[in-house]
Amino acid sequence: MDNYITKKRYDELLKEVKRIREKELPAVSKAKLLAAEEGDLKENGGYHAAKERMELLMKKLEDYEGFVSSPTFIDDLNIKADLVTLGTAVKVLDLQSNKEARYSILGPADADPDNNIISFQTPIARGMIRKKVGDTCDIQTPKGAKRLKILEIKKYSTGG
Repeated sequence: MDNYITKKRYDELLKEVKRIREKELPAVSKAKLLAAEEGDLKENGGYHAAKERMELLMKKLEDYEGFVSSPTFIDDLNIKADLVTLGTAVKVLDLQSNKEARYSILGPADADPDNNIISFQTPIARGMIRKKVGDTCDIQTPKGAKRLKILEIKKYSTGG
């Protein structure tokens, strides 16, 4: 599977991977060893907390390393912005609420739903992909049906 990611997010994740490997994992490993030296592991809260923290860090590390392995940089894609695609910023009108919204369609590693930066894999993005300005799309989301009209499409740039 292609790992679509912006260069900015790629750099952030590389720094985070380095921080986890060089600082967090050694610190948690040390805490786990010190807690284990206290004796009975069945009732050792410090040991279990450190073990759980280690598992969470390893999962995070695995996820981040997956995002940065063999990246395809969205910034380098030839995006024409005549259709909604990966790497576009889209202005829409919600035809039910009559409110405008903007979505930036990027890869999963860049997704930030609170700021309307969505993965191309989400229902909203999938419903808009290959649409052009003036098109209407009916989208089924976990929160219910949406009817959106595409008002504007442009190439994504940092800042939307």
